[in-house]
Amino acid sequence: MNAEVSLRDVSDTALVAAVVRARESARRRPLFRDPYAEALAGERGKRLATGMQLRIISSGVIARTAVYDELITRLVRDEGIGCVLNLGAGLDTRPYRLDLPPDLRWVEADLPGILDHKERVLAGARPRCALTRTRLDLSDPIARRKLLDELEPDRPTLVVCEGLIAYLTEEDVTGLARDLAERPQLRWWALDMIGPLFVQVAKKIAGRRMERADATLRFVPAEGAEFFRPLGWEPCDVRSSWVERRRLRREPPLMRLIWTFSPPRTREFFRQQGMFVLLRRGEEA
Repeated sequence: MNAEVSLRDVSDTALVAAVVRARESARRRPLFRDPYAEALAGERGKRLATGMQLRIISSGVIARTAVYDELITRLVRDEGIGCVLNLGAGLDTRPYRLDLPPDLRWVEADLPGILDHKERVLAGARPRCALTRTRLDLSDPIARRKLLDELEPDRPTLVVCEGLIAYLTEEDVTGLARDLAERPQLRWWALDMIGPLFVQVAKKIAGRRMERADATLRFVPAEGAEFFRPLGWEPCDVRSSWVERRRLRREPPLMRLIWTFSPPRTREFFRQQGMFVLLRRGEEA
């Protein structure tokens, strides 16, 4: 990120992600097309998204977007999902760009500032499903439970937390997991996780700016996706961000070189530094 542009708050990370999606969309053979990303990123996003270190960050955002596109589309099609609850929605535009049934309900929840900006930019665009937005701080348990109580109990729901969980405390994640598990219609939960090496790299790149913006990476459980099992959620599809980048041919040259010359034990360590996780409601939830 450009040292001359400071992060104002955690929502600014959504601007950087939008820049990455815009650049992928402009490729001759993109993994996805997001026609709204460039406008959503704006000039501030472009100023934030500079520097050599962005290449590694970009490849992860691209892989995550492509994998979640596939997961969401498949679950809506094959599992009878009637509602998608996107917590920490940021500048995601899937309701506008994915092939979704018009009767699907899509609920976005995030801080007021980022959703206000999003509504202004997308004022002339039309979503492909029934889209609503709720402005709240997801770390506020009272506001969070109020949102969950407003969901239709007879609609099988997929919860999506893309680029969110890492910024929460373990206490917040535990509370969120329990709140979700208490509502039977919430059947699937997609989220991404990071490992300790990712945190070290992020601190080296922009640690002070992230702290000033209250965008510190906090949630890095040693047990990985298994953290959620005692809370009522079973990991059923856990993918390594690094492996998915290789599969999708978006692996930066440095990462490719490290992988090529690393022994199996080192490769396994790198596999754990970023995970795309799909959880299913456990039988005991």
